Amino acid sequence: MKHSLLRRGFKKDAETWSIEIREKLGVEATGACPARCVADLHGVSVTPIQCLSGLAQNFLYDEFPDQQDIDKKMALLLNRNGEFSAVVAIVGGFKMILFNSDHSPARQESDIMHELAHIICEHPGDCLQLNADIALRQYNAQHEEEAKWLGATLQVPDQGLFTLARLGLANAAIADIYGASLEMVVFRRKTLGIDLRLSRLKKFIR
Repeated sequence: MKHSLLRRGFKKDAETWSIEIREKLGVEATGACPARCVADLHGVSVTPIQCLSGLAQNFLYDEFPDQQDIDKKMALLLNRNGEFSAVVAIVGGFKMILFNSDHSPARQESDIMHELAHIICEHPGDCLQLNADIALRQYNAQHEEEAKWLGATLQVPDQGLFTLARLGLANAAIADIYGASLEMVVFRRKTLGIDLRLSRLKKFIR
């Protein structure tokens, strides 16, 4: 069995954060909580990386003298054959999330939520420092697992998923409600043991 890097109690905290954020936005656990609304709540701008060359690059030219180096680093981000998902960037102390607008809306939601999870968890170094050395963030396995779990929880909370599943909604219908991918709902339903819990509940009611 794979050892989880999540600290004890993190999953419970993630669910609490998800519900608290929904309450601030006036959204029920059984309703969609758009990633861009969560970003606004945390004062984070969300921008397609396809706009990077036209926005951030001009800013960087004013901040750094080595324009060739800037062009090289920007090309690295922009030329990823669709593999690039999203990243937190800091420009002049201002946080923004750059995402790939070529991906499906459901994929964009997941990618942006993942990056927001890094911000909410206050993971140090998990960003693209555009006001420093323009270096890509360093990979941290624990941070990534935390962001993966929290990002998924923000999008599809346990409480809401259990309620919708109990009402008999199919995975595809639940995915439509949350603006999530079918794969995300299946993943959450499996890892949270939703069907097993529903089975036990039915036996208890009987």
